[in-house]
Amino acid sequence: MASCQSSGPVFSKRGEVYKSAREIADEKRQARKARKLARKNGGSEPALASKDRTSRTKVKRDVDSQIAKVIQTARSYTGVPYRWGGTTRVGMDCSGLLCTSFESIDVKLPRTSEEQSRFGREVRVKDLKEGDLVFFGANGRSNQITHVGMVTEVVDENNVQFIHSSTTLGVIENNLFSDYYQKIFIKAVRPAI
Repeated sequence: MASCQSSGPVFSKRGEVYKSAREIADEKRQARKARKLARKNGGSEPALASKDRTSRTKVKRDVDSQIAKVIQTARSYTGVPYRWGGTTRVGMDCSGLLCTSFESIDVKLPRTSEEQSRFGREVRVKDLKEGDLVFFGANGRSNQITHVGMVTEVVDENNVQFIHSSTTLGVIENNLFSDYYQKIFIKAVRPAI
C-alpha cells in the first residue's frame, strides 16, 4: 500500500508546473504570512503582543487554525478521482486524502481507515467538531471499518458536512445525516494532534 508521504509530483490543473503537496502548503503559508504582515503594517495602530492570554487559549487557537489548514488542504483536492492507494491529485483514496491533508500540519496519520479509527478518542455524534474523523462500514450490517471522512462543517444537529474520497465521485463533501451515510456510519474519532 502507498505511504502517506508523496514524493511524486502533484498538480492542480493542466499546464501548471508540478508541485508537491508540501510545496503548495508552503506557498499558501507564505501568502498568509504576507497578508497578515500587510494588515499589521497597514493599520493605524501597531498590533500589540498580548502576553496576558493564557497558554490554554493560545493552544486552542493554534489547534483551531491547524484544523482549518487541514480542512483547506482536503478541500483543495475536491474533484480528484478515486484511486485505491492514491495520495496525489492524480488519484486519492479515502484514507490517503486524510493522510495527505494532516501532513500539511506535520501530523502523520496511520495509512488505513481501520488504523485511523484508533488515532484519537471516540466522540459522540452530537459532539462532532470540524476536524473529527468519521468512519463507515461497507453496509448497514457491517462493523468493519472500510471508509473514512473528515468533518468540515457543523451547520446544525441535522447537517454535518464531511469530506471524503468516494469511489464513484472522487473527493466530495456530503452530509453525515443523509440516509445512506447514517445506515453505514460506525463511529467518530477526534484525532490526537
